[in-house]
Amino acid sequence: MGHLRLALRSLLRAPGFTAAAVLVLALGVGGSTAVFSLLHGVVLRRLAVPAPDQLVRIYERPAGIDAHWPFPGPDFFDLREESRSFAAMAGIRAEQQTLTGRGLPRAIRVARVTASFYDTLREWPASGRPPDPASDAGGGPLSAVVTDAFWRRELSADPAAIGRTLVLDGRSYTISGVMARGFNFPLLRDAEILLSAAFTPREREFRGSAWLTVVGRLKPGTGLPEARAEIAGLAPRIFARSEEHAGWHMEIAPLLEDLVGPVKPALTALLGAVLLILLIACANVASLLLARGMSRSRELAIRAALGAGRGSMVLHLASEAMLIAVVGGAVGLAFAPWALSGLLVLAPRDLPRLDQVHLDGSVLAFALAATMLAGILAGVAPALQLTRPQIMDVLKNGSAGSRKPSRARAALVTVEIALAFVLSAGAGLMARSLGALLDVPTGLSDPAEVLVADVDLPRAQYPDERIVTFARDLTQRLSALPDARGAALMTSIPLDPRGRAEYGFALEGADASAPGESPKAEILWATPGYLQTLGISLATGRDLSWADTKTAPHVILVNEAFVRRLIPNGSPIGRRVTELLGPGNDPWQIAGVVKDVRTKSLDRAPAPLIILPLLQNPMPGLRVAVRASSPDALALAGAVRRELSAIDKDVPLTLPRTLAQVTTQSLGGPRFQMSLFALFAAMALTLAAVGIYGVVMYSVAQRSREIGIRMALGADASQVRRMVFANGVRLALAGVVLGLLGAFAAGRAVASLVYGVGTSDPATLAVSAGVLLLAAALASWVPALRATGVDPAVSLRAE
Repeated sequence: MGHLRLALRSLLRAPGFTAAAVLVLALGVGGSTAVFSLLHGVVLRRLAVPAPDQLVRIYERPAGIDAHWPFPGPDFFDLREESRSFAAMAGIRAEQQTLTGRGLPRAIRVARVTASFYDTLREWPASGRPPDPASDAGGGPLSAVVTDAFWRRELSADPAAIGRTLVLDGRSYTISGVMARGFNFPLLRDAEILLSAAFTPREREFRGSAWLTVVGRLKPGTGLPEARAEIAGLAPRIFARSEEHAGWHMEIAPLLEDLVGPVKPALTALLGAVLLILLIACANVASLLLARGMSRSRELAIRAALGAGRGSMVLHLASEAMLIAVVGGAVGLAFAPWALSGLLVLAPRDLPRLDQVHLDGSVLAFALAATMLAGILAGVAPALQLTRPQIMDVLKNGSAGSRKPSRARAALVTVEIALAFVLSAGAGLMARSLGALLDVPTGLSDPAEVLVADVDLPRAQYPDERIVTFARDLTQRLSALPDARGAALMTSIPLDPRGRAEYGFALEGADASAPGESPKAEILWATPGYLQTLGISLATGRDLSWADTKTAPHVILVNEAFVRRLIPNGSPIGRRVTELLGPGNDPWQIAGVVKDVRTKSLDRAPAPLIILPLLQNPMPGLRVAVRASSPDALALAGAVRRELSAIDKDVPLTLPRTLAQVTTQSLGGPRFQMSLFALFAAMALTLAAVGIYGVVMYSVAQRSREIGIRMALGADASQVRRMVFANGVRLALAGVVLGLLGAFAAGRAVASLVYGVGTSDPATLAVSAGVLLLAAALASWVPALRATGVDPAVSLRAE
């Protein structure tokens, strides 16, 4: 305690130094705590259900394709009945439905779940009961379990709400239960109502439509290897029941790993970047402590002369560093919630488990560990350097004698610059990658002029014939708007993950595929006007027509990627596709070929695409698109909503946005990474520049007599400025050279996060080096100017 009291009094006598050191460490500790909180909530935190390690996700995998598919209904039922490794297994279908009968109709997130969902998660309604298992068959009464948030907001937290009716997509559901407060499961995708699965006859029997997410809970004592072995044995037997699926596989992954695997590398890279900031902050504080220690060298020498041991002096100086670290950590922890709020604002909306991100005991433990580590790194090395055995030379010579502390400060600043270079290079790679993605041609012309929105029709009220009538009426009304140049309906929008579907098929005249290796393509349904409204070019053949009705010959459009992969020789027009949508729908004749469009993501090459006429195979889950006559497409939203209401007031228009905004949202992950790396690089650059300024300024103060004598002997001001300026630039050059090695290693670590640029891109490294050298030059110029202010007469009198 005595050392702490002495350290506190010493720091209070130097408030400027103390404040600077505390703020630098607070920046590092607060930033690293905020980013760790994001990583912990998304990646490291256990799923908030009992025994989460027993939960797995099960996929189907087509033969010869590196892709995971959901299950068709029959495969799910077969696997659930025949497997013995699982205590329970559930099917989930998250979607959007229209809630009516409670004010204005509005879209709401729901999830169709099998009755086994609650046993699988071991989470049951806090009040009421789960659905009856008989409801899965679709013949019994339909029930709904609502979340606590929905119950409080929409039902006024009324206990008597159980038993009431909700109307969703025109079907009535009886509320059977209310989940506990805080319940959320990532695969529900923020659903507020859990509906009976209520499989239709087609969903129970047709194996060609993959739509069901499958989650299983392993039996106690059953490990993943045993479950995988059993699945490997069951899969061939299940898939043999469908010729299309012959040769397919089933795969199992731990649920948490499956959820966060795609984002783990990016968040880990961000944590690594912010830890570099913490290291730079520690180096900066260590440099400040060395500078302060040099000014106290006579005091330390007197202490040694009076009998103070080196251990005692090291403990005293280290106590000062630990006090600075503790206060800096406390300030950083107070700053962390603000930083975390900023991170959550910047984070892409599709980042999983954002609701689990908050400051808790684990995050506080990390902050404490970061604080202690910062105190040790910042304090121990300067304390050992300043209390070296040669400290008695100070009393003999009247000065610090050795230049080792100055060299130590220079070494610390060199390390700061090297770390700043690594961060700058990382930010440059992210920026170049984002720029490369923005330069990728989407295949859409003038996307800012296209308004898109969701129009989900209640299936119970919209049989096929009514969907066709609705599509005709709405597109005609919207095309006739004064500010519109075209309109269309479709089931999915390029670069929007919602509504996408993939199907297998057979191409007549093609070589026979191996069992289970039939070609696959992304499928969307659209009305005539789809190509013109979205700005997609027709390469050859004809477009969709209003004459393409159910009674007309079935036709499709395909994209150029389809032709390149499956019809490399000969004309595709007239070729026929079969086995596409199940029995009774074949064949489909290729009527036209469209130019390629990026539909999945900008960093993935266009894959085979089939466009089916909505009139020939009506679908209720729709998107509407309207091309405006001006760039202000969002201004059309009100008119579109009025025309939709005139046709059916119970169908809401949701998520109005432009195609350009859809493209921007698809880049949420790369933009988030680039923004944070740029912020961290700017922080590192600032700290490194401050470090260079401090070292050069301290060097000028140490060499003031030498500089004065040089000027008295005839050296002009420009020579002195160049000498001082060169000192700072040399430090920067050494840091850049050292940083190059780190940048090469870091580049390999983030290789999976960049697109269209090499991880050791010369242009990026050159720009990063130039920025750092410029910052070093600016930081060295002010001390160089001050050096010429030394009065030679004062220096000579001192000698």
